[in-house]
Amino acid sequence: MLRSLVVALFATVAPVATLAAASGRAPSAEAAQVKRELRRRTLAINDSNVSSLPEIHVAGGTATVVSFQVPLRSGGAFIADVKGLMNPLSQSDRFLVLVPKKDLPGPLPLNVSLADGTVLTFKLLTIATDADAQVDVALDLERSAAPDSAAALKTSLVSVRAQLDECQAGSAAAGVAKIASLFIQQNLDAPHAFERHAIRGGDKQSRLLVEARWVYRLLGMTYLVLTVENRDPVKPWVLDRAEVKLLGSSSVDVKVLSIQAELATLPPDVSEKVVVAFATPPQTARQKVSLSLLEKEGARHVVLDGLEL
Repeated sequence: MLRSLVVALFATVAPVATLAAASGRAPSAEAAQVKRELRRRTLAINDSNVSSLPEIHVAGGTATVVSFQVPLRSGGAFIADVKGLMNPLSQSDRFLVLVPKKDLPGPLPLNVSLADGTVLTFKLLTIATDADAQVDVALDLERSAAPDSAAALKTSLVSVRAQLDECQAGSAAAGVAKIASLFIQQNLDAPHAFERHAIRGGDKQSRLLVEARWVYRLLGMTYLVLTVENRDPVKPWVLDRAEVKLLGSSSVDVKVLSIQAELATLPPDVSEKVVVAFATPPQTARQKVSLSLLEKEGARHVVLDGLEL
């Protein structure tokens, strides 16, 4: 790729050299006296110097190759060359070739847009002592990184991981805080009972064994604890939602406020605990409910009828 740039550069510069030779004119004394050291260097750009216009030293008739770690945006390099001091820019995926027609009398700004959205500005200068044959641009940006750049994505990933760790670490505390908020909402003069008792009920349906084990009542909420065993030898099972109906002369839907399962996906021959939470319905003697566990994107549903709360 770099070789093709050099070939294109030669095609640009060669006619100028041929024309000078045909004219029979020797280089001026001033040009003959200027002997600059050609060098290759790395230009490190970070948050502290990105706004200070890093310098690239160029010289008349000398090619300067600028390389980038990140691909360039198509047509992303631009020089504000109102006086026509530069030959046309040659650009490839990660390289620029700069060739001034003559030594620059003053600085020229070079703007470069990278494919990830990063925008860099350089200052092209001609100095007497040296010129850059090649400049390798190394980016180390964090605060100034473009949103789509690798550095910005890495920073975002670190932030998300930290938030996830904080969420996981505080999940137990969050549960305690929610229970505490329920206490605040209660009438302090009303009796509050915590009740737990075993519940009987279960069935085998769709190669699933579901058993109701315990009922907890606390602050107007009922928590129904179940075990679910996937007896299918091949197919996993994923819980989508639960439905509760209060049985009587007519079935009444009870709004399920929360459903928690131990596993996101229940593999074959594995069992898990499931907790279904709903507001405790008005108490009557021998109150019974119907509980449905519905499979996500499937038809392996389970219905337990006649559960006594």
